[in-house]
This record gives sequence, structure tokens and C-alpha cells, in this order.
Amino acid sequence: MNRILPIQFSKTDKRIAFVLTLLVLAFIVLTLMQDFLRSELKNSSFYFSESFMFSSFWWLFAPLLFSQYLAVRWKITKQLYFHITIILLPIFVHLIAFPFSVWTISKIFYYHTFAFQQTFRYALSEHLYLLAIIYSIPVLIFQFFYKKAILAVPGSEVQNESSTNHFISTILVTDGNKKQNITVSEILYFSANPPYINIHLEGKKHLYNATLRSISIKLNPEKFVRVHKSTIVNIEMVSSYTTRLNGDYDLTMKNNVQLRVSRNFATDFKNLFNKTHRLTTK
Repeated sequence: MNRILPIQFSKTDKRIAFVLTLLVLAFIVLTLMQDFLRSELKNSSFYFSESFMFSSFWWLFAPLLFSQYLAVRWKITKQLYFHITIILLPIFVHLIAFPFSVWTISKIFYYHTFAFQQTFRYALSEHLYLLAIIYSIPVLIFQFFYKKAILAVPGSEVQNESSTNHFISTILVTDGNKKQNITVSEILYFSANPPYINIHLEGKKHLYNATLRSISIKLNPEKFVRVHKSTIVNIEMVSSYTTRLNGDYDLTMKNNVQLRVSRNFATDFKNLFNKTHRLTTK
């Protein structure tokens, strides 16, 4: 199962970016302090500029971890190759970008240029395990918590997959003296008829002992949408809709019946219609 989500920066995304930036800044400061302490204990010289340049190892974590987070958020999948790729790719980029940044900075601002190969071998021998840990744990955390959040969103694909069995596929109605099962996917729409509801099929209507509210929670929200306080329609049975230019709309069912779409429900209706159909507004 794959789930691809459009990237939209939410408040949570911005908070994560902010926290990552703060953590990186904290590690840079700690690195500088550690280098200073080492020089004091060994009675050696401390060069702030050189220490700051090599702290670029930590600079790279903020953009790479955030990119990794966005990738996991964009595509929720159980496929192992994706998880392996999303871990190995930032490690590889980090191992290349770090010596390149050191080489570039030293070449521009220092008399001595640190060779790319030298810094690369240093990073590979000293920091590979650290990169593997840092880029592995967030993937597991992001995947777990974002899946949990998606499950809480009504109408999301992940939720629909996990709760498909909870949606009714048939309804038992009374037709004269007999009981009859009707297929939910064949229903055109439901309309209120207190204390009952009407179930509208092609050329037929059934009276059913329920309310729109009670029946709505049993219907797949990817198939049925409320368009008025007294109407729920099967979105696949809608052929088109037209605006009244006042916020309300008129929709046309496939059997040419016209129903009103209230402005209070118009957004949800249009979103689901445009997702399910090619736009056929007039």
C-alpha cells in the first residue's frame, strides 16, 4: 500500500523545521566548546575559524533531516526499498557535502585548503555510524506518528483502507410484503422524510427507518457526501453541477433529477466531485 500526499507546509512542518534548526545550532555550539576544551587539556592552540568550519558537519543535518521528513510525509509506504533508500540517500549526500563544504570554505577564506579526499576519509571513518543512527531513527519515528495522524483524518485513504469493512455495502428494505437487499453503490441519493429517510434508486424509492445522521456514518465518505441538511448523494451518480451565483449550486443526477447543494456543504461536495469526475460544470 502506497499513500502519496501533496506537500503542503503546515504549522507542524514549520515547528519541526524550527526545532531541527535549534538542535543543529546547539550541536554547533557544543562542538566549538568541545574543541576548545580539548585544546585546553592538551595545551594546544584553538582556532575558532577552523573549528567553526568543521562544524559544517552539523549544519547539513537541518536541511537533510527536514527533506527526509518531507519525503516520508509525502509517501507513506510499507515497501522496504523506500525505507532503505530514504536512509541511505541522506547519508551519501552528507558524506559528499561535508568534505565539499570544507574544501570550498577553506579554498575561499583560508590560506590552506583541506583536500576533499582527506576530509571524506575522515568523515567516513569517524562519523559513518553516527550518520547511520541519526538518519535511521527519524524515519521510523516520522512513519509511525504520521501514519497515526493520517488515521485520525476522516476520509483519508489510510483510514478508508483500515475501516472499509465498517462501511455498509447493502441495506435491507421492505418492498411490499417482502424484504429486499439493495446494493449501496446503486443508490442515487438519500433524502430526509422525518422520522424516516427515502432511499432513491433508478425508477424506485424506498422508505427506510433511519435518519440522515445515522446512515451517514455507515456510508463510505469517498462515495457519499451531504449536499443539504436533507440530502446525501452518491457522488458517482452525479453527472454535473451549476452555480446559482449566490454560493448555492444545483446538481444533476444521472437520472436527470436536480438537487440543491447548500453553500454550507458546497466545498466538500465540489472537492469530492472533482476528485471522482472530470469537471463538467456549466
